[in-house]
Amino acid sequence: MERVHSYKRRIRRDTLIKLFTSAYFIVSVIEIIAEYFNDTMLIYLIKPFIIPSLVLIYWFSSRKKNLLYVAALLLSLAANIFFVSRNFQSILIGAIFFFFHRALIIQIVLKHIRLPGIFPMIVGCIPFLFGYLYLIIMTYSKIDEGLIIFIVQCLLISFLGGISVGNYILRSSLGNTILLLSTLLFAVTQFVFVLKLYYSENNIFQPLAMILFVLGQYLFCRFLLLAEKKKAGYEMRL
Repeated sequence: MERVHSYKRRIRRDTLIKLFTSAYFIVSVIEIIAEYFNDTMLIYLIKPFIIPSLVLIYWFSSRKKNLLYVAALLLSLAANIFFVSRNFQSILIGAIFFFFHRALIIQIVLKHIRLPGIFPMIVGCIPFLFGYLYLIIMTYSKIDEGLIIFIVQCLLISFLGGISVGNYILRSSLGNTILLLSTLLFAVTQFVFVLKLYYSENNIFQPLAMILFVLGQYLFCRFLLLAEKKKAGYEMRL
């Protein structure tokens, strides 16, 4: 009887996960279309539902909930709400929220992977640092007062990139591959976001940034779930 109840609970949980995953991508597609047509009203209505959908996917998928990750997602939600407004002050506040989001993400990654060593990390950081240096030089006049927070964001992403690349090279696995892909998407998202400031007349950059953001967040969620599953299996063997 207990086995039957367990099976029914698993079926209900899997159904909810599929439902919330569908909701995540449907809401994201609507948001991307709204960004393309610059429909501010629709963006304000739809955008706040993207991250809560991902929280629900994670909550029902995870056997051992990581509250730090939930907090990181809520910080991302706050950042995205501020990013809806296109004035500099709101973007700056959003960037500060996103800084704490990134810091928590790095802390979570460090808890679930082995560091690849100093040399592989440095090698992995170099492409990110050079790319961001070029971007800073190209858009310096547009970033203006937000330069410091942007540089800090670049350093955080470069550090995460160094960990991801180094770990992927030394210990290739499905989880490390997904982590690398999500990190690359996060990095390119930041590139696109700044390029949007530089080419403000082109409306393709904002929807493109949202596509990368949505995919990057979902892939990181998958990485964390795989890492938790692997860790739980290791602890059971012990």
